[in-house]
Amino acid sequence: VELGSSSSRKSPNFGHKLCFCGLKASTNQAWTDKNPARRFYGCPRFKFGNGCKYFSWFDEEEGTQWQKKALIEAQMRSDLEKKQMETVKDEDEIVRQFEECFV
Repeated sequence: VELGSSSSRKSPNFGHKLCFCGLKASTNQAWTDKNPARRFYGCPRFKFGNGCKYFSWFDEEEGTQWQKKALIEAQMRSDLEKKQMETVKDEDEIVRQFEECFV
């Protein structure tokens, strides 16, 4: 997860807002340092370059530091769990090789 990027991820539309084109606004999720995991509405044509540039936050509250910290901690926990699983697999392989040679 790159928290500093400005990319977004499309998710199901929870509201029924219309963009300036008259189309149902899509719901996306921001992944920026200032607004990690914050949802917003946007014109569905924006990515194609012919949209109306409609933008509205899904919620009215600005992103907070605790959200960013929680996302980073969750990612770190996930990475640590993966490392621990790899370590267990490596230890099992060492024991298996030892047994093949000496047992």
